[in-house]
Amino acid sequence: MKQLFLLLAVITAFVLLSGAPAAAVSKKIAPVTFKKETYVYICDSKTAYAYHSRKDCSGLNRCTHGILKVTLSDAINIYKRKPCKICE
Repeated sequence: MKQLFLLLAVITAFVLLSGAPAAAVSKKIAPVTFKKETYVYICDSKTAYAYHSRKDCSGLNRCTHGILKVTLSDAINIYKRKPCKICE
């Protein structure tokens, strides 16, 4: 029994000192990307929250700031916009 305990202690020390990577792996969220570049429209306002598939959307017509044409992946990943409930 004493030998088993000693063997287990030696193995544990070897594993800890060998520089083996930790078991925990950090999770990274991959950005949303699309194969074909799809362009959408967003209001250039800090309070705007949606992207629009049509430039003539009534939700976008309320924009008092500039209107930007951006890729769908940029609207989601960079500008953190959600789809418009009117023109989605």
